[in-house]
Amino acid sequence: MRADCKDVMAELAEGTGGTYFHNSNDLEGGFERLTAAPECHYLLEFSLKDIKQDGTYHRLRVKVDREGLNLQARRGYFAPKPTKHKKR
Repeated sequence: MRADCKDVMAELAEGTGGTYFHNSNDLEGGFERLTAAPECHYLLEFSLKDIKQDGTYHRLRVKVDREGLNLQARRGYFAPKPTKHKKR
């Protein structure tokens, strides 16, 4: 795999809160690691109640204040765009 392809895959995994498994021929171990259920997890959610529907990107930042935790989170989201109604 070319270096730029690796960068794209790592960026995709990081940007979506996923895990990038690489540099190993141990596929079984990698799949076990990727599919193992975490001991504990939290789901954070927020409402887009008063957001402009203009399709702009909004960065998210999530921090934890405990050592030894593995945080997986999206980098941000795009605001919804207004729906366009077709004329009949």
